[in-house]
Amino acid sequence: MRRLLLGLLPLLLGALPARYLVQDASSRAFGHPLPGLSPEALEAFRLGDQAFNRVFVREDGLGPRFVHQSCAGCHVGDGRGRPLFAQRSEALVRTRAQDGKTPHPLFGLQLQDHALPGYAPEGRVELRWEAVEGRYPDGTPYRLRRPRLRVLDPEGRPVPGAYSLRIAPPVFGTGLLEKVLEAAILALEDPQDQDGDGISGRAARLEGGLGRFGWKASVESLLVQTALAYREDMGLSTPLFPEGGAEVGEEELKRVVFYLENLAVPAFRHLPEDLRGKRLFREVGCASCHVERLAGLPAYTDLLLHDLGEGLADGVAEGAASPSEWRTPPLWGIGLTRKVLGEEVYLHDGRARSLEEAILWHGGEAEEAKRRFMALPKEDREALLRFLQGL
Repeated sequence: MRRLLLGLLPLLLGALPARYLVQDASSRAFGHPLPGLSPEALEAFRLGDQAFNRVFVREDGLGPRFVHQSCAGCHVGDGRGRPLFAQRSEALVRTRAQDGKTPHPLFGLQLQDHALPGYAPEGRVELRWEAVEGRYPDGTPYRLRRPRLRVLDPEGRPVPGAYSLRIAPPVFGTGLLEKVLEAAILALEDPQDQDGDGISGRAARLEGGLGRFGWKASVESLLVQTALAYREDMGLSTPLFPEGGAEVGEEELKRVVFYLENLAVPAFRHLPEDLRGKRLFREVGCASCHVERLAGLPAYTDLLLHDLGEGLADGVAEGAASPSEWRTPPLWGIGLTRKVLGEEVYLHDGRARSLEEAILWHGGEAEEAKRRFMALPKEDREALLRFLQGL
């Protein structure tokens, strides 16, 4: 399988830009255009950035029920959001009936927890955190947190259903991932674990192609992803989902997509001594899913779905993914999360407050890699985490 990928590499690299890394480790690290864009393309990027940050109001067609008023409101600094439900939520809740598959009878596929004056939100979110404590084999204690979520109706009564807390994922580098040919992703599949390594990733096969965006790879393109965000997060119609009109026109929709397609990736910031951490990353098995180079891109993902066990299962089926399956998230830029966001939150629901916590939540196909990580001496665990912080 990997021989096939190597044979395809010249073809797979053809559509990718030669330069896509930028040297910036500041709070603006995720918002740069690809190097080498023409003046015309830079102007289009600027207009797309403007559209991405546009705050919609009632007169623009917002709502009447929604999650946020802008794209940038959830994707903070073009990065991830936080599990916050305040004046404007940076997170959202996917909703299903109690079977976890069919749309919720009251909320559909997603809760709209804000509303324009004169309207009531569909409901509100009550979120608390439950402590989960444990110890490494060497006796070092750790403390994790697990979200406990309730959805209440406008009168404050709990509403039965299957609910999944989600934070917004980063958007930088998504245009590069969209250009990866399907053959490169399919070459990494091993759904029956024929090589016996315990990893059985599979591609998310959707009607429109392979899913590669969203926490469960439920969307196949940035165009569809953007139009869905307008509809589900802001209650705005587009030419893709007109619903009797198009409150966001084709030109604005294309501007945002162009912006996403041309966001660069921050360059890695490793010191020579971090190579030890990279070696450990490979040895414990992290690179089995977080593939170091996908079609030549150092994104640390295979864009496949993997079963991560009951600890991360959310009870919600989405796209081609079961409740316990998640797309391997890219790791490039992950070490700049605190710099951009002001804090660290990882995994689909933001439960992990550090990269260490994120690793400790892995189960299912990643259980053995987690076990190997936990068995490392403390200084080796720290070396691996320093390597991740340099991505």
